[in-house]
Amino acid sequence: MDINTPQNAETFKDAQAATVRALAGKKTVEVVYSAAETISKKLSNLPENRARLSVPPIKPNTEDIAAARGEADAEGLRLKYHNTKLHTRLAPKDDRARAVFEALEMARVEALGSQGYDGVKTNLSAALEKKFTQLGYHQLHTRRNDTLPDALHALTLSRLTDTPLPANAEHLVGLWCDWIEEKLGDGWMEKLRASLSNQKTFNLETKTLLRQLELLSGEGDTEGDGQKDDESPETPDEEKVQDSCDLDAEKKDKKDDDSRQKSPSDEENSDNAEESDEEQELGQEDMSSQGDSDNDFDTDQSAEIKSDYAHGESGPGTTYAIYTTEFDEVVRAEDLADFEELYRLRAMLDKQLTHLQPLIAKLANRLQRKLLARQQRSWAFDLEEGYLDTARLARVVANPTVPLTFKQEKETEFKDTIVTLLLDNSGSMRGRPITIAAMCADILARTLERCGIKCEILGFTTRTWKGGKSRDVWIGNSRPEYPGRLNDLRHIIYKSADQPMRRARKNLGLMLKEGLLKENIDGEALVWAYNRLATRNEERKILMVISDGAPVDDSTLSVNPANILENDLRHVISWIETIGKVDLTAIGIGHDVTRYYERAIMINDASDLGEALISNLSELFDR
Repeated sequence: MDINTPQNAETFKDAQAATVRALAGKKTVEVVYSAAETISKKLSNLPENRARLSVPPIKPNTEDIAAARGEADAEGLRLKYHNTKLHTRLAPKDDRARAVFEALEMARVEALGSQGYDGVKTNLSAALEKKFTQLGYHQLHTRRNDTLPDALHALTLSRLTDTPLPANAEHLVGLWCDWIEEKLGDGWMEKLRASLSNQKTFNLETKTLLRQLELLSGEGDTEGDGQKDDESPETPDEEKVQDSCDLDAEKKDKKDDDSRQKSPSDEENSDNAEESDEEQELGQEDMSSQGDSDNDFDTDQSAEIKSDYAHGESGPGTTYAIYTTEFDEVVRAEDLADFEELYRLRAMLDKQLTHLQPLIAKLANRLQRKLLARQQRSWAFDLEEGYLDTARLARVVANPTVPLTFKQEKETEFKDTIVTLLLDNSGSMRGRPITIAAMCADILARTLERCGIKCEILGFTTRTWKGGKSRDVWIGNSRPEYPGRLNDLRHIIYKSADQPMRRARKNLGLMLKEGLLKENIDGEALVWAYNRLATRNEERKILMVISDGAPVDDSTLSVNPANILENDLRHVISWIETIGKVDLTAIGIGHDVTRYYERAIMINDASDLGEALISNLSELFDR
C-alpha cells in the first residue's frame, strides 16, 4: 500500500488499529500514536486497554510497513496474553532485572500469539530488525550491559518460534550468546517453552534465570514486589552484569546485599539508635547513614553543612569518592556539533513533534495563564489621589458635599524566580523518553520566558562508555580497590539563564545526536546544577530534574559497592532539601522517581505531559 498521501496514511492507521483489536479480541481498545514507541516501550508502563504505536514514516518503504505491522501485532498479542496485574506483582524492583524480566515476558507473548501464523512471525521479525537498526546494534563490537534485555528477547523469541534471527539481531545475540549459555547452562529454553501458556509459571522460571545471571539475589527472593498481596516482595540484587574485560568485583556478603536493597522508608525504619542519636547531634547533616555501612571507605564526615558543594569533592556526610576529575568537562551544546548539524537535529526533533504541535500550543497557553495568575493585581480604595473611583460617583451626585474618592492599583508580591531544568542524557533515554524530555524543556523554557521567569536548561551524561580515560589511569596505577567514581563526566549547557530561547532553540536537537547519550551519574550532576543556581540573585530558585531512573555507570559499579551511585544521589537530594535554598522537584519519564525525590511525578506518554507540568509548577509557586 502506498501510504505517502494523507488519506492512505490514515487508512493504514485504521488497518493497524483493526489488527490490534482483532488480535486482542477486544473491540474497545484505544489505539494512540506517538514518536519512537518501538524503541522505548516498556511493559510496566502500558495500560491494559490501550495500545501505543509509532507514527508511520512520512515516506515508508516495504521494510517500514512490515515493521509497523509487526508493532501492531505485538501490541494486540500483549493485550490478549499479558496480565498486567500479575506482571506488576511478580516483576523485580531493580531496573536491570526488571528490563530482562519484561523482555522475556514480551518474548513469551509474541511466541504464544504467533503459533500457526507465519505472517505474524514475519511481521514481528521485521519490527525487531527495525528496532535493532535504530539502536545501532549492528555497529557494536563489544557487549554492553544495557543491550542484554534485547539480546535475550531476540534469542528467546527465535528459539520459541523456531525462526531465524534477523541480521542485526543475530549480530547482537552473537556477542552475548556464549556468556548467556555459560551462565544459564543447558535446558533453560525447554523450561521456558514448557511454561509458555502460563504467565505465572513462565515469570517464576524467568526469575530463576535472573538469579543465574546474577541480577537477583539467590535467597530471600519472593514473588511480589512491594505489593500488598499474599506473597512477599522481590528483593533484587544490585550487581550488574559485567563485561568479560572488567575485573571480577568483590562480592558483598548477603547481609550487605539485603540492607542496601531497602527502600527509602525501610532505610529510615532500620537505622539503629546510635545512628539516630548521631543525626540529631549533627543537626541531621548525615541524611543517609545507612549508606555508610555499605561502603568500605573510611572518611571523616563534615560536622558543618557547607553553603554549597565544591565540584569534585565529597558531599557532607557521604563517603562517596571520585578517582579523578582531570577528564571531566562542562561544555556548551554548540561545541558538540557544528551549526548545520544542530539545525538538522532540531528539524528531526520538530518532525517527531509534528503531531503534538496542537498539544504544545495548548499547554503553553494553559501554563502561561497559570503562572500569570500568580501575579495577581488588586486595588486600594478611598485614596486622596490616583484614578477616579467611578463606581462611587453616584453618592457624589446624590450629595455634592461628599468628596471624590480615588483608587490605585497595587501588585501582590511575586518573587523573582529562576528555573533550572536538568535533563538525564543517559543511554536508557533513547527514543521516546529523550523526545519527551526535549519537549518538556522546550515548552517550559518558552512559557517561562513569556512570564518573565528566567530558565536554564542543562544535561548530564559521560564522555564515553566503560570509564574512558579515568579508567585507563586507574588501570595504569595498578587498580587500587574501591576507587570511587570511575568515568569522565560530561555536563552540557543547552541554554544559560540569560540567553533568549530563540537563540538556544536549536541546541535542544542535540539530544537526538547519535552517540551522545551514555552513562548517568545523577548525584554529581545535581551538585553542578545546584551550584550554578546558588550564584544567582533571584529570590526563588527551582531545580527540576527530568530523568528515567536510577544512576548507572558500568565502570564505577563494577569495582565499587553496587549502591555507591544511588547512595550519593540520596545524600545530595537530602542535603539540598535540608538546606532549603532551592525547591527541588522531579519528573520521571516512564519511571517512578518518588523513591529518590520527595516531590516527583511520573509521565508515560506525551498526552500526560500537560497536567504533569502544570500541577508540578503550580505546587512549587504555591509554596
